[in-house]
Amino acid sequence: MMAWQRLVFAWRFARRELVAGELTVLALALVVAVVAMASVAFFSDRIERSLTLQASQLLAADLVYSGGVPADSGVRQQAARLQLATADSATFPSMVSAGGQAQLATFKAVSNGYPLRGSVTIRRADGSLVSGRLHPAPGEAWADTRLIGRLKLKLGDTVQAGTQRLTLAGEIVREPDATLDLYNFVPRLMFNLAELPATGLVQEGSRIRWRLMLAGEPDRVGEMRGWLAPRLTRGTRLENVEDARPEIKSALERARRFLGLTAMLTVALAAAAVALAVRRYLARHWQPVAVLRSLGLTAGEVWWLFAAIFLLIGLVAGVIGTVAGYAVQQLLMKLVSGLIGGNLPAPGWYAWAMGPGSALVLLAGLALPPLAAIRKVPALAVLRVELPPTRQGVAVPLMAVAALLGLTAWQVGDARLAAVWLGVLAAFLASVGMIAGAVVWGARQLPAGGRVGWRHGVASLARRPWLAMIQIVALSVGLMALLTLTVVRADLIGAWQHSVPPDAPNRFVINIQPPQRDGVIDQLAQAGLTSPVLSPMVRARLTEINGNTVQPSRYESEQARRLAEREFNLSWSDVLPGGNRLSSGAWWPAKRAKPQFSVEKGLAKTLGIKLGDVLTFDIGGIPYEARVTSLREVDWDSFRVNFFVIAPSSWLADQPASYITSFHLAPDNEDAVNALVQRFPNLTVIDVTAIIDEVRAVVDRLARAVEAMFALALAAGLLVLWAALSATRDERLFDAGLMRALGASRQQVRGVVLSELAWLGALAGLMAGSGAMALGAVAATQLFNLPMVVNPWLPLMGMSAGLLVVTLSGWPLVRMVVKTPPSTVLRAG
Repeated sequence: MMAWQRLVFAWRFARRELVAGELTVLALALVVAVVAMASVAFFSDRIERSLTLQASQLLAADLVYSGGVPADSGVRQQAARLQLATADSATFPSMVSAGGQAQLATFKAVSNGYPLRGSVTIRRADGSLVSGRLHPAPGEAWADTRLIGRLKLKLGDTVQAGTQRLTLAGEIVREPDATLDLYNFVPRLMFNLAELPATGLVQEGSRIRWRLMLAGEPDRVGEMRGWLAPRLTRGTRLENVEDARPEIKSALERARRFLGLTAMLTVALAAAAVALAVRRYLARHWQPVAVLRSLGLTAGEVWWLFAAIFLLIGLVAGVIGTVAGYAVQQLLMKLVSGLIGGNLPAPGWYAWAMGPGSALVLLAGLALPPLAAIRKVPALAVLRVELPPTRQGVAVPLMAVAALLGLTAWQVGDARLAAVWLGVLAAFLASVGMIAGAVVWGARQLPAGGRVGWRHGVASLARRPWLAMIQIVALSVGLMALLTLTVVRADLIGAWQHSVPPDAPNRFVINIQPPQRDGVIDQLAQAGLTSPVLSPMVRARLTEINGNTVQPSRYESEQARRLAEREFNLSWSDVLPGGNRLSSGAWWPAKRAKPQFSVEKGLAKTLGIKLGDVLTFDIGGIPYEARVTSLREVDWDSFRVNFFVIAPSSWLADQPASYITSFHLAPDNEDAVNALVQRFPNLTVIDVTAIIDEVRAVVDRLARAVEAMFALALAAGLLVLWAALSATRDERLFDAGLMRALGASRQQVRGVVLSELAWLGALAGLMAGSGAMALGAVAATQLFNLPMVVNPWLPLMGMSAGLLVVTLSGWPLVRMVVKTPPSTVLRAG
């Protein structure tokens, strides 16, 4: 036959099978699987786009090109070519004066396009608040509350900025990018960039930070970033929200992993249902295959026919499931858009491709290997009632693993994470398979006889050991996913939301001199504050790694180049700081430790530093060389004082250093800070309340969004679980028909089937609960860097849930089995 004739024949055959109901279970399983995966893909893509947009509001742009001089015309022309919106700002410290008083302030001159993302909120002279894309008009200035208070200003007064006099027209309540400025503790004055030349403050050698803000379509912003990265020179850098603050980066990274966990569990549910549906379909069609062989079709032509049927079903189910998946997540859009803020952006093209693509990948991995067995069906098999089983070797597990790995990596966008997940899943499946095999073997040893009841339900499992093992494994995976989506999800999200505790430090005090240490501690204690930890620090520059000079230009990553250029705050301690955890190596003894370094794991990865490397730091012109003996994971969410590099006290304690500390200050205790600064005028107190509020808001929005996604995946999982149970309908119908023919009543048949389902559910639930408990602990510590989450009640909850869910899901099957006449079943068998 020609190729087009084969397609026409396959389409006619598939249509007949659908009308006859032979492909209903497979098509339904595929549609439900695609709905689950497509809806998660749509939802996660739109949420990530929205959150990225909100995170960009912290930067007032999608991308920022900054340096010591304004961006040149080439950069601006490239931005114009890509149709990106631009705005400029210049930030520098200077003195502002009013009423005969002067105050050091951070000057910020902004262009008319500012801000590109987010909004500015100011208070007018009449007390009203105004928010939006606002900027000072020429001749006007805005000041924050601190500057107004220190200079005793009121709106309408005149302030002097250099040689220019400006009218104070507004009080800054919020500016989006101020929270990412480490020195936002300095009072701020904002005015129009057009006024900057008139101030006379821009001179040769002035320390001004020029920022070109860029915003536009994500792909165009990405292209601009790629164009700029190789053209960066010393002193210039690219900024995005994740690089700007590790706390924001941590929150976004955890969100991606939570979304990835949902996607991976959905894939597991879909795979279990499709595998059982394919098995049922092919088990019922070996005789039609024999008929086709007897009519003259070769083994290859028969294989191609069924492969084409699966291809057509996959495409149709993929399209239907994708549209349905979009409709499902659209129903939740209003809820989530209210929580996320604003309307969710439209999904990307790959989210639309996820549905049909996932259906084809699932079929390729889970249907093609069993399909190979029909090549061995001879034409004479049409005369046989039963067909001897065929061996499939290792093709089935290998293809299934490849399909799961591909789908998981596609959904999560992280091949390593997909491999870890498959490793955990493989270990769980192997354990469940061995336990299920032992249980089935034990069931076969039970004595026969007795009244019809629970023992016959166990015997039903033992009669088909391989089918029973497949059912137990599939149901265990599905129930484990459901438990993870409900109980473990609540534990993980709860731990995540508590990662930024209510009493997180919101004030940092720097420039504490050694003689002031006891006085600072006493002053804070008098104010009722918990005695803080004062950490020493000294400025140092990394000069060599293993004797090789550190050259920023040799690093490909812009972040690595920036870290290699900057100076570090080195600290020393005899104990591992709170919120730090050793990932490798060992901490040094408390006293008389030899020279060595402990390096933060993220910094080590970025700069290519490994355990055992020798680092050389320049401290005040003197080289300090030592080996890296440990790598640390730092809890940036804690807002404690943290350092990239720490050394033993016995080595660096004699260095001239200043001290830094952090503490939580209640809103009604501001006088404590004022008293501290009055007693020690040299101290600088940094208020990070705005940053903590932004991080806490981002985490809260992320958690709510993930909650909605978990609910969606949970609903899809229940449907897939029902499809998995329906895949074993024929075997139960045959058993029930045989029992009815031998004199069993409907009530006895119902009891046997319910007993079998109850045993299946309880056993699968017990193993699923144990697996979910282990998965929660691994996910918390390895994927999300959270405290270990262990719920000892999960095995018992899993057994109860399995008993209830499997029995209820199988109730329609029980009714069908009981109502089907035995003659119908026995004639078909």
